[in-house]
Amino acid sequence: MNLLSKLREYHFEVYHFIILIIILILSHVLLSYLNMSSTDELLNKSMEIYKLETAERQSDFITSSIELFLQKYVEYPYTQNDIMQTTESIDYLIYQQLLQKNVEDFCLVFYSDSDVLILDSGGDILNYVVMGKFPPKRAKSKRAKVLEYFSKAKYSVFINEDIKTFVEDGKTFHVFVPFLIKGEVIGAVYQKITPDVEKMTSIISTSISYTGAWISAIILFSLLVIFILTNYVIDERDIAKSELFNQKEKQLTQLIEAQKEASFARRIYHAHHKAEKIIGFIKSDLIKINENNLLEFSKKVKRYANFIGRVIYDMKTYNPPVGVIRNQQFKTDINEVIKFLVQNVIKRTYINDDLSVIKCDLLNELPIQHINEYVVWEILEPLIQNCIIHNKDKEVTVNISTFSQDDGYYIEIKDNGKGFEPFLLEYDEQNIKKIFKEKISTKVENINTGYGCYIAFENCKRCGWKLDAVNYADGAKFLIKI
Repeated sequence: MNLLSKLREYHFEVYHFIILIIILILSHVLLSYLNMSSTDELLNKSMEIYKLETAERQSDFITSSIELFLQKYVEYPYTQNDIMQTTESIDYLIYQQLLQKNVEDFCLVFYSDSDVLILDSGGDILNYVVMGKFPPKRAKSKRAKVLEYFSKAKYSVFINEDIKTFVEDGKTFHVFVPFLIKGEVIGAVYQKITPDVEKMTSIISTSISYTGAWISAIILFSLLVIFILTNYVIDERDIAKSELFNQKEKQLTQLIEAQKEASFARRIYHAHHKAEKIIGFIKSDLIKINENNLLEFSKKVKRYANFIGRVIYDMKTYNPPVGVIRNQQFKTDINEVIKFLVQNVIKRTYINDDLSVIKCDLLNELPIQHINEYVVWEILEPLIQNCIIHNKDKEVTVNISTFSQDDGYYIEIKDNGKGFEPFLLEYDEQNIKKIFKEKISTKVENINTGYGCYIAFENCKRCGWKLDAVNYADGAKFLIKI
């Protein structure tokens, strides 16, 4: 069941079936080759057995015929006319054997007084067997093979009275059949036979090839039908998948747009809240303007107004260009921005908070940054507020410092409060701490919250800075490498 479920989950494409068909075809070719090889081997072995039996049967038949011809002269009286007829009959038998296409040599081999006699005519055979007359000696060099094989076959022929056959080159048979007179072996009939079975082999091979061709054609036709059907089914499936994909694409587009709108609405709410707070400061300062503080308050109101302009710009664009964040025209003093924020924003926001103390320890040699002042403001303000808001029920001291190390300059904002919740410092799948993710907050009223640290982190990335949050022995701290 698990295997079936896994197969159902897998989506087969056209190329899968093409590969499968290629594998099947190659397998069939390999099987056909192995089948032909095994068939040829079986055929060759069968032919060897057939040829061997045919050769031995043929030799045994002619031996029996010659024995019958000679047997009567050993047992019964005979005349000269009988001898002549028998001689002609034996010569005729030998001649008939040699006329056959597959018989290359025929003779009788006798073993007498450690000498081997090779007789191949009716007269010599009759004189030797019946009358005991030795034929005239002839050169045996042309039948050296006969003598060689006869010396190997003597034991089987004379002792065991078995037919002995030697196979030469897998085609030619040297057959020795015991020659008996009155039940005793006196020699052997020798035949050199090369059976002609090529026609039979050709017919069998052709038949096997014809059958294999039909099987191959049927298999290939079946594969072609399977390929056409699967291709049709896959086309139908692809059309259905395409329609389903289009529907899902529309649904996802609508969902993404809805999420963007919701996220943008929350960002606008967050920006509006900041702008509303600064507008309140402006209204308060306008009431306090007089001749003595006109210049000071005009500069302050101008910075407030510029910050509101930046907030409105953030409402209009989700991903601002780099040029409005980093530019050689911007010459921002980080220390001065920190002092202004603490004095004119943070302390005015938490004017009634007697539990919070803010201390600054700023490096005088901190270099000017080519970063938009109000982007720096958007980074630092939510981080400082975080240290105060999340420790509002206890006395907390917020220390803001700038310093240098071997690898660069840093801004550190730390408090002696309760520290960050452990889950906020965990990394997500993008290797970003959760405290810097959108809509992540520990506030009870978490509607439209979880944007301060997120916006600070995103702006740090746009500035080329690095922002980190850690717990230390006495509380929590944000560390910005500028």
